[in-house]
Amino acid sequence: MTKKLILFLLFFRIAFVFTCDLPGHFEFTVSNEEETLYSGCYDAVNMGPHIITYILTKERVESVSVRRPSATFTQNRDGGVLQSLLAENGYSLPQHSDYTNSGYDRGHMAPNADFNDSRENALLTFFIANIWPQTPVVNRVEWLKAENETRKMAVEYIIVKVVIIVDEFSGKKLKDIQIPLNFKRRVYNLESGELIYTIDVYQ
Repeated sequence: MTKKLILFLLFFRIAFVFTCDLPGHFEFTVSNEEETLYSGCYDAVNMGPHIITYILTKERVESVSVRRPSATFTQNRDGGVLQSLLAENGYSLPQHSDYTNSGYDRGHMAPNADFNDSRENALLTFFIANIWPQTPVVNRVEWLKAENETRKMAVEYIIVKVVIIVDEFSGKKLKDIQIPLNFKRRVYNLESGELIYTIDVYQ
């Protein structure tokens, strides 16, 4: 990795946290021992991530991929910090089993395939606060296309910032989890700040 990219990554380890000041919204960060993988603003009212933000590099995209883990989505991939914060404020996280036999996929916002350069990193995406209910066609076709396009952008621009926003809902629920109406993906050239890719995927 070049010195320039290292400086960008070091900067964003410091500046990755953003304001999350809406009622019932809480910041969280998921890290390995060396770096922040992704950060979020969790919407405890609708029970899913309002915003997910992460950096994606060409180096990570082109690295040798580990096999996708057969893993349960847990409540503590961040060390249990968000779970404790929510409990202190009268909220809770969903459970993996809430999605079972529901007709909805457990749709990653920070995708496993963007962090599969190691098994540890891949497992850290299996966080219940990193998913929303997605129909199979959205998760496995339309959202997958958007994820693949993002990876192309990372290869072309070397390093990009990815922002996922979920702030519109259908009125339907999966247990207590509100079903999103759409999923918004914004990708920025990290060096220039230019918005280079935008898509809204509806379900």
